[in-house]
Amino acid sequence: MIGPREKGTKKTECITPRENRVNTNFKGLPKYISYKAALLREKLVLSYLIGVLSILFISYFAISRIEIANLYKELRLKEYILAPGVRSFTAATPQSVPDSYVEDAVNDFLASLGNVNASTIEDQYRGLIRFMSRELKVKFEADAREWIQQTKNEDLAQIFKVKKKEISSDESGTFHILAYAQAEFYSSGKSLGYENQVVEMTLKLVPPSEAKRWYLEIIKLSWNKLEDFRKRSSLNK
Repeated sequence: MIGPREKGTKKTECITPRENRVNTNFKGLPKYISYKAALLREKLVLSYLIGVLSILFISYFAISRIEIANLYKELRLKEYILAPGVRSFTAATPQSVPDSYVEDAVNDFLASLGNVNASTIEDQYRGLIRFMSRELKVKFEADAREWIQQTKNEDLAQIFKVKKKEISSDESGTFHILAYAQAEFYSSGKSLGYENQVVEMTLKLVPPSEAKRWYLEIIKLSWNKLEDFRKRSSLNK
C-alpha cells in the first residue's frame, strides 16, 4: 500500500477544538449565522415589547370600561319633578329630595288624616287615598269605614296637634316617618278629652303623575295610642 510516507508527503493531523474556550472570536463565522442570531434577538425583544404593550392596553381598557359602567349607573338614576306648589317645580333625585319638601308633604298628610269633622272627613280621606299605593288604599278604606260612620253619626270632630316628628330615609327614595301627636275630640262642639297617638308612615318617591300634586306615595300607614305603641316597641326589642 502506498501511503504518505511513500509519496514523500506529511500526514495531515485533525485538531479537535477544546471545549468551553474563552475569548472566542466569531469574526470568522459566516455572515448569515451572525445575521440569524441578530434577527432572533430582535424578535425576542419585539415579543417582550408586544407583551408589555398588550398588558398595558388590556389594563387601560378594563379601567375605562369600569368608569363607563359607573357613569351609566349614575345616568340610570331616575330624576323626578317634584311640585310642592302648583306653580313652583323642583328637580330632585331620590338621593337629594329637599328636607323641606318631605316635611311639607308629611304635614299635609297628617293634617288630612287627623284634622277632620263630620262634614269634611270623607273629602279629606278621599284626597289622602289618592296618594296611597293600591294595597294601602284597600286596607285604609276598610279600616276607616267604621270611624267615618261614627264621626258622621255622632257629629264628632278631631284636631291633630303634632308634637314631634322623626323622618329618616334611605338611598332608594324611601322615607320613614314617626309622628307623636295629641288628638283632641269634640262632639257637637263639646270637648271629649284628648288622646296621645303615634302615626307611622312610609313614603316612596314615585314618578310624576298629572293626578297628583305631591309625588311622595304612602305605602304604609298606621296610627295607634301611645301606650299601645310603647308596648309593641318593648316587645320587639
